[in-house]
Amino acid sequence: MRSPRSDSATPLLRELHWLPIVCRVDFKLLVIVVFTYKAMHNDAPVYLCELVCPYQPTRTLRSANNNMLQVKRTRTKAGDCSFAIAAASLWNNLPTVMKTCDNLTSYKRLLKTHFFRIAY
Repeated sequence: MRSPRSDSATPLLRELHWLPIVCRVDFKLLVIVVFTYKAMHNDAPVYLCELVCPYQPTRTLRSANNNMLQVKRTRTKAGDCSFAIAAASLWNNLPTVMKTCDNLTSYKRLLKTHFFRIAY
């Protein structure tokens, strides 16, 4: 980009349409979750299906139809960073439009746009 070293990298990243590292990690986690969630109908590997469980409330609630994932409780910060917890909580915080997207390429496009709006 031929900009001086003293310039901030944020405008350059925005111009290149690159996500910051934190958002990029979240993006990769949610892409894996989609592969698992969409393929939960006997297509996904067993080890991934065990980590990502759909939310099924014990009573009749409005949130039962929101395509949410069950977030298990942990006692430590390290437990919160595990794949099963972090991916499920990120998935539950997405807008409903993205959770119901049928095509993987359009989902990735919407997801990157979502994180781009959050980051910049």
